[in-house]
Amino acid sequence: MSERMQDMEDDGSVKEKSFSNGDVYIGKFKGELLHGMGKYTWTNGTIYEGDWVDGKVTGKGIMNWGNGAIFDGCWSNGLSHGYGVYRSANGNVYTGNWEKGERHGKGIMKWANDDVFDGYWSNGHKHGYGVYRFANGDVYAGNWEKGEKDGKGIMNWGNGAIFDGYWSNGLSHGYGVYRSANGNVYTGNWEKGERDGKGIMKWANGDVFDGYWSNGQKHGYGVYRFANGDVYTGNWKNNKMDGRGIMNWSNGTMYEGDWVDGQMIGNGLMIPGFLCTFLKTIRPIII
Repeated sequence: MSERMQDMEDDGSVKEKSFSNGDVYIGKFKGELLHGMGKYTWTNGTIYEGDWVDGKVTGKGIMNWGNGAIFDGCWSNGLSHGYGVYRSANGNVYTGNWEKGERHGKGIMKWANDDVFDGYWSNGHKHGYGVYRFANGDVYAGNWEKGEKDGKGIMNWGNGAIFDGYWSNGLSHGYGVYRSANGNVYTGNWEKGERDGKGIMKWANGDVFDGYWSNGQKHGYGVYRFANGDVYTGNWKNNKMDGRGIMNWSNGTMYEGDWVDGQMIGNGLMIPGFLCTFLKTIRPIII
């Protein structure tokens, strides 16, 4: 198939070249290679206007895909590389650094839904330190890995809840402190977004649990101090007293024995409050 090249200036520095597939280039050449400033129009409506080096889109230029997507910035070997602004067809806008066609380095992404991320990128993913401001008012400031919250970070929800701690694959994982919107505070270990391991929970009503958790529930040994003065020390299962444990009520009554599903079931000893008080008074004499 034939190709046509036409001189556009008397000095021959700018020429037009029509390709057999219908594409058209108007600009400078080096020999037969597109080289220097030029405008290339594809048959699908995509237009690039900017620098060329040895037949490759390289340097500063604007690519307009015709569907509303536009990239204005630096290029290398046909790929966005260096600083540039990309506006997608759906209204998202990224302003920052690129490497080999991917967002890479420092940059700001503004989504059409008004979410904003200001931070570091690697191979097109949020990676490193960055601040993500959600349109609903939530804000995460911390580390990222491959597009997910990962490492140390603080999440502030718009309703007043806060988590300050470690993350993995987008979920709280490791040590962290969570303050709920209603005033409850959990300090301890997390796994895959749930309280898991050793931790202390302080409820807004004054109750406190210091012990072990599994999948978000009290599970294992722990001490629960009720706001009214009652204290349970012993084993838990699926958020309920279960196994061997001691309950000391605020009126002095004590039960030591077996528990099942939060109930006193099995072997145990119940001592009324008045008797507990009496035993305490004679204990020094007995000793």
